[in-house]
Amino acid sequence: MDNERLGKIAYIRYRGGAQGEPELIDDRSKGEPLAVVIGDHRIPKGIEDALFDMKIGEKRNLVIPSELGYGVYDDKAAQWYLRTALEDGYSLERGSILVWTNPENQSQRPARVTDVTKDGVKIDMNHPFAGKTLEYWVELVDLV
Repeated sequence: MDNERLGKIAYIRYRGGAQGEPELIDDRSKGEPLAVVIGDHRIPKGIEDALFDMKIGEKRNLVIPSELGYGVYDDKAAQWYLRTALEDGYSLERGSILVWTNPENQSQRPARVTDVTKDGVKIDMNHPFAGKTLEYWVELVDLV
């Protein structure tokens, strides 16, 4: 691993998603490349690790286990809530996306409604790719 790349900006194009799923959800393969700082952990570790030794212009197909992707699925991150306890709780349905704010540090992240009843909703705060093996095509366009 080339530690001299830590903190450098990598310009990448990529395309991928969860292995075995027909729809590629994550596609930045066309247009302007995405700028990412190597080592800031804003992309899956498996992709970031590949950037440490890729050459400019190189393209790779990566298979990334969940531990190097979006982590293992955490059952405790999916909880039932009464609709009355949630803002707009009665308008939520399976598949709804809402923003959860951490009361300790005010950080925000998306959460999905995965199940519903008349009086409650199950909200899953896991990343949609948590627990899944990922398949990505990555191109290192530039490194500065």
